[in-house]
Amino acid sequence: MLHVQVGDLLMFGASGGRVLEGGTTVELLGIFLTGVLSDDGRVLSPVGPPTSILFRALQSGQARIEVIRGDPWQAIPQRCEVAIVVAV
Repeated sequence: MLHVQVGDLLMFGASGGRVLEGGTTVELLGIFLTGVLSDDGRVLSPVGPPTSILFRALQSGQARIEVIRGDPWQAIPQRCEVAIVVAV
């Protein structure tokens, strides 16, 4: 069980995820691929699966999320459920 406060951001190294319970308590902000900003302002990013997911604690309560790791095209993904308690 993970204890956080309202407004906290939770970032996991993963290729996917979702909110299983408590969608008013925690929201999935997005699934991201790491990129690098070049000297001329271009964004350089590797080709491949996403590398990070980001959740935000919205209000006090309890939630349950699923974090999915692994290459979604090449292997069986590993799934992990995380219970979250959000306090003010």
